[in-house]
Amino acid sequence: MSINSQNGIELLEYVMSVSRRMAEMRSLEPLLSYTIDEVLKLVGAERGYIVLKTNDGSLDFRAKRDKDGNELPEGADEISHSILEEVIRTGNSLVLSNAMSDPRFHQAESVMILRLRSIMCVPLIRQKEVIGAIYVENRSIRGRFRQGDVAPLEIFANQAAVAIENAALNDNLEQANTHLRDLDELKNNFIRLISHELRTPLANVTAYADLMKVVIDMVEPAPDPQIVQTRQKLETAVLQMRKTIEEILHVFLIASGQLTLLPRPLSIGPIVASVAVRFADVCENRNLKLHVDDIYNLPMLMLDEDQIEVVFSNVLGNSVKYTPDGGDIWVSGRRVPAGVEITVRDTGIGIPKTEQKRVFDIFHVLGSLMHHSTSKHAFRGGGLGLGLPIAKGIIEGHGGTISLESSGQDLENPPGTTCRITLPLQRTN
Repeated sequence: MSINSQNGIELLEYVMSVSRRMAEMRSLEPLLSYTIDEVLKLVGAERGYIVLKTNDGSLDFRAKRDKDGNELPEGADEISHSILEEVIRTGNSLVLSNAMSDPRFHQAESVMILRLRSIMCVPLIRQKEVIGAIYVENRSIRGRFRQGDVAPLEIFANQAAVAIENAALNDNLEQANTHLRDLDELKNNFIRLISHELRTPLANVTAYADLMKVVIDMVEPAPDPQIVQTRQKLETAVLQMRKTIEEILHVFLIASGQLTLLPRPLSIGPIVASVAVRFADVCENRNLKLHVDDIYNLPMLMLDEDQIEVVFSNVLGNSVKYTPDGGDIWVSGRRVPAGVEITVRDTGIGIPKTEQKRVFDIFHVLGSLMHHSTSKHAFRGGGLGLGLPIAKGIIEGHGGTISLESSGQDLENPPGTTCRITLPLQRTN
């Protein structure tokens, strides 16, 4: 099959058929091989090349084939570089019946040494930019190509240019995705490593803190109060460090899809109430009033008790953190069509509307780091920004939803925030 053996309708149908096939190919290398094979059949050439421009302007011989579909050996780019460069520079096709007698190129070194004869070269153009060229030749026959042969090849090249650009973009995207997957794996491995490296010395510190407590309790008469206070501060620091490590591991398990839940039939009321009790001292110190309504008569749910405790510890901790001293926090529950809804409402400073979705993003910290402190329960205290993302992962793992509502943020007239957590009566997969 060649240009000379086809009528206009057959030629058009052939070019369109090949164009559709090229458009379906998503990877560059197979596309280039298929394209050059079809070009050689179309024009009846002995050899063919697809050359692409690189980002630095150099030429990359990406496909080299003979008429039998064989790959030309490395270094076999024995073509007229003068002709190729002229086509890429001008964006105009060239057809030479006999390059050795053509006044424009007969003195070119490659033409003389290789004794080149019939050559046809058309540019690959995409959005008015030359991205490469298709070069075909026939060394054994003079006059193999005629001027009328170039139009079908140009149509073919225009379709090929689109397919090549799309395939190259797809390959680049796949490479980028592979790189991101590799980075994600490195991140996960780093989290595992750092968590292990932190836990090991922390265990030693905990052991020494416990030993210090035993020794202090045994001392008669009672030791200096400053020593007791130092031990208490050490214990607090260890607990805070342990919580931070657990948060990091929690996020890793959720992000990697490895969070394992062990649900069993439970009443959510006692779980929430027990978490609320843990904030009694903090609330008393900051004159916060924590109101827990009657939530003991709610339906039984399939819950992982430990993980649900983590959820409400984080949600209540957030309310405590962003509610000014003297404020109020209410916890209530009710039966809803979707299951059970637990609401945590506070008189805190609220959340800017632009950040109300982002607060569930990992490491998103509300507000300026200027207000960051090591205390997680001080007003606008510190943290890694992991509490709400962890809560979201756990609740969604139970088949539920979590959301925040606030009219905005105002430090002078706090509008408050409402957190709604909905859990199904039966866990969905």
